[in-house]
Amino acid sequence: MLRDTTMNIKLIHTQKVLSPTQISLADYTINPYRGCEFGCLYCYSRENKNIKSNGFFKCLGVKINAPDILEHELRYKKPKRVLLGSTTECFQYQELKYKVTEKILKILNNFDIPYTILTKSHLIVNYLPIIRQNRENKIYFTLNCSSNKIIKIFENKSPLVKERVKTLNEIINKNIELRVHIGPFIPYISILADIFSIIPRKINEIDVELYHQKMGNFKEITPMIEKHFGKDLKEKINKIYNNKESYFNFANELKNDIQNLNKKYQFKIFYIVPDFNEFYSPYLNYGKHFF
Repeated sequence: MLRDTTMNIKLIHTQKVLSPTQISLADYTINPYRGCEFGCLYCYSRENKNIKSNGFFKCLGVKINAPDILEHELRYKKPKRVLLGSTTECFQYQELKYKVTEKILKILNNFDIPYTILTKSHLIVNYLPIIRQNRENKIYFTLNCSSNKIIKIFENKSPLVKERVKTLNEIINKNIELRVHIGPFIPYISILADIFSIIPRKINEIDVELYHQKMGNFKEITPMIEKHFGKDLKEKINKIYNNKESYFNFANELKNDIQNLNKKYQFKIFYIVPDFNEFYSPYLNYGKHFF
């Protein structure tokens, strides 16, 4: 399904492709695009200075020379693992035209460098034959709501629920390592029981990552919540993020909810609770299995 994704497309020439990262999933990141056609309201990348200055919704930068630069960098950089898509969607609609991500995946395969992909795009199914060439490659696929209503409010240009579940099954059928990422988990908006109920049964690993208000465009999110769900729900969410104590109290309540719900499903759960004041911290560990 393709939607109206009219944006100003700008071909840009980058000087660097591999960037060191604090994220525990890899030692380097690659982002083939600057900005994103999906334009999720809560996206943490909105805090990125380059993206913010170029207009998150209005302009998509295609790093057209990224594959050539990557090949050059790999002559002297030796990543243990690369993370793809930390500040953009690698498989957005313009990828079908420019194929920057496709070229990057092939180069990493040729250099035998494993990679982890962060995505919520159904378009990744076109790339599964490439991704499966290295058995160490892994996909983290976002399924942070079970309602198309939520998608249309907060991420109108991203794939609908049915498309995402179908994509998960396609990935499973290709025997590619996979984790479902329920994140950001927005209190009272992301309904955990409903999300768990639509996750294909062959999936083992699940991330639940609590929404971080300082990274997630809270000032725009809360008016949308009030508009579509009412003032009372907005106030309940505001109360959670009002101070550190209420935030961690909710985090503990959510942990108990996850544990109780998971008695039915027996997923391997990775529970991520960012620090209240800072998103990036030593505690933000995507590899720590909690329950």
